[in-house]
Amino acid sequence: MTDKRTRLLDKQTWMSNTLDINLLKLTDIVWPGAHNAGMDKKAPNHDAVFGNWTSCQNDTFAWQLANGARAFDIRLGYAAAADRSGFYFHHSGFRSNRDLDELIDALLLFLDRNPDEFIVLDFHQLADGDKYFDHKKLNDLLVRRLGLRLVLPIDGLKTVGELKRASSQRRVVLAAAIVTGLDDTYFWPRIPHKWHDRTFTDIAELQRYIARTLVDAPYETFLWSLSATTYSLLGGPGHLKRYLNDWFSTTGNWVTRCSIISTDFFDESDIVRYCWSATSMKAVYGHALHETPRVP
Repeated sequence: MTDKRTRLLDKQTWMSNTLDINLLKLTDIVWPGAHNAGMDKKAPNHDAVFGNWTSCQNDTFAWQLANGARAFDIRLGYAAAADRSGFYFHHSGFRSNRDLDELIDALLLFLDRNPDEFIVLDFHQLADGDKYFDHKKLNDLLVRRLGLRLVLPIDGLKTVGELKRASSQRRVVLAAAIVTGLDDTYFWPRIPHKWHDRTFTDIAELQRYIARTLVDAPYETFLWSLSATTYSLLGGPGHLKRYLNDWFSTTGNWVTRCSIISTDFFDESDIVRYCWSATSMKAVYGHALHETPRVP
């Protein structure tokens, strides 16, 4: 990838402008992911105190899309509401007062303006403690509002080029654990999350965990999510710009082994640029990139 090409990154259309992306399947792409996408610092319920522990992104869904996020880690609860869908975003029970309708509205507007960008909606958690969750209502809402936009699981082995030729509309992947009420005609299988299973994780532990995880990667037949995040008692979700830029730079070989790289405050690092470059490198060089991962 030349310096000139690298400098011309447009985050709103980075997939449309990825070299040879039409040769890849969606499972080959390296996706910049927004961890806990519905918990951001501009949300109605953001609090200067509690927000330090609960907010994982800097701005709205529309802003995240415009700044290059293409995979959204979604944690929903449900409370019946007369005027909206009732599906709200939360972080371990703390609500942002954003709801699913906001994400859908932002997504549809974005795709109208950028018709060849693809989006993954990773419904990772459909619960808020032991509160009731209406899976059938969620299914019906998503099919009603996004049905014509959905890349169906049956088309999961098609290349990006084939998907574009087959439809100018279908650009959205829904993924969730299939339970009663969710229709696997529309939903892709649950996206496995690789994350360091401790409440509090420091930088060195995270680096070692990612190195171990990538030994067996890439897994090119399914989407999977690498959680490149830390959490501390004093600081909450970590701002890892310097480390993410070191670990996932295309001068190393970690980034091309990944599927979804899920980070907090994704926009603060160069992760979108690295996913853009790595996706193009995979299309051009393919399996030549799959050497044993080196620790940065």
